[in-house]
Amino acid sequence: MNSKDLSSSVIILKNITGAKILKETHISYAVIGDEYVYKIKKPVDFGFLDYRLAKSRKMYSILEKDLNDRFSKDIYLEVLKIVRQNEKDFALVPVESSLTAIEYVLKMKRIKDEDFLQKRIEDGLITFDDMYRIGSQVALLFKNLEPAPKDEEFDTHFDVIKFNAVENFNQTEKYVSSLIDKESYDYIMVKTLDFLEENKDIFVKRAEDGYIKNGHGDLRLEHIYFNDDETVGLIDCIEFNKRFRFNDVISEASFLSMELDSMDRTDLADGFLYGFLSVFDDELSLKLINYYRCYLAYVRAKVTCFLVDGKDKSWELYDGKVNEIKKLIDMSLFYAKSMEQNNLVFFGLMGTGKSKNANAFVKRFPAALFTSDAVRKEMAGMEITTRQYLNWDTGIYSFENSLKLYNELGRLVEEKHKIGRMSIVDASYTKKEYLEEYTKHNTGNITFIEFDAPKDIIMARLKKREKLTTITDGRIEIAEKQRKTSNKPKADLTIITTGNVDDNIEEIKKFLIK
Repeated sequence: MNSKDLSSSVIILKNITGAKILKETHISYAVIGDEYVYKIKKPVDFGFLDYRLAKSRKMYSILEKDLNDRFSKDIYLEVLKIVRQNEKDFALVPVESSLTAIEYVLKMKRIKDEDFLQKRIEDGLITFDDMYRIGSQVALLFKNLEPAPKDEEFDTHFDVIKFNAVENFNQTEKYVSSLIDKESYDYIMVKTLDFLEENKDIFVKRAEDGYIKNGHGDLRLEHIYFNDDETVGLIDCIEFNKRFRFNDVISEASFLSMELDSMDRTDLADGFLYGFLSVFDDELSLKLINYYRCYLAYVRAKVTCFLVDGKDKSWELYDGKVNEIKKLIDMSLFYAKSMEQNNLVFFGLMGTGKSKNANAFVKRFPAALFTSDAVRKEMAGMEITTRQYLNWDTGIYSFENSLKLYNELGRLVEEKHKIGRMSIVDASYTKKEYLEEYTKHNTGNITFIEFDAPKDIIMARLKKREKLTTITDGRIEIAEKQRKTSNKPKADLTIITTGNVDDNIEEIKKFLIK
């Protein structure tokens, strides 16, 4: 059956069911009615799945129902087929019927839009504590699954993991330069393959210890729904390829974490991971989080490349999907860098632009941001925008209070390391004792990026800042005292902030991946 025939089947299905809404992915169509959803698989072959034969679409529709019944209750109802009743009329009948099938259809109960996790997040209804609870629930779902049987195509689980990674890069090579920039492609590939070779024993041990489950394989926000206000279920488990479903449990959690990062909700991503890791509390899970986030962000980019392939700007979704690919590649690259357990210190004197650049960096890359001005005031129980007109080195800015601040910054960064999150610390670091206090918490590999600007520009910025509501208390009267008493750390990279912020972030990215 070719794509034209499938389009005819979708039209027939809409006429039979009276459903109005049609949703398309790269592998299927979903016809959505008021009470039910009807899913038809496309006759496509992507290498990792092959739906070209009608008997395959039938087999995988049945398997999809059976696998998803493990995670959801009364959602996957039955597999049907479209048949011709007479010259003009068509009908949906049970798959067991002896009538000749035109196409196979999976019938599902429609879940209300407001009951999907993604919708509740978009509506601002989900908190960090909610995500912690969801993370622990999802972890228990996976904990209760049987370990996956050995994939007979491969000698070890490590071989499966490596095959999947290499396949990713082979399948996207044709998009390099057009949809994926070559520098990012090369960096992600090298870091991925190096990590695999250096940690082969970990992947082997995970299989031996029963962490590889016959799991879900596509744990996305749109695949989690609420049964009620407290418990969740899962839909759309991968049925078409065991390689993608026989997963390490931490791979499943990393996928949802990456999805939340892509929505710029690293706070909720971290809540989910803290909850998940409360059940799977082991060091090796932590070691693998960024590998899997890197791999899965790249998978999402690859799938989006497939969707864009053959289309141009005349397609209304084209520009949005191209931008989505760029964002996912940036994320994959950042996770690749995060495999090294790095954290970044953005330092410099007041008015040098470190905070502006730190905020721009975390808008592009999924890092945690800790700004010293905000943390200092939170520690003192103050609103962060409350201005403090204090003499130099007094009050909350005294040496003793600053030591406590840098100790707290180190603690916060180390907490994020427990879930594999790279942090950006935005602070001045004007005394060596501050750095010593910060590093008491073993905050991993630190990259120091200094921000600076000509003195006249700094003074102009501080003067302008006096009229604004900001979290910083930096002002002209104390700027010179800070400069004269500063004993800054040695910079790995210095950014002069007289140009475009986006250019600064690009320069930092290029430095980090060299």
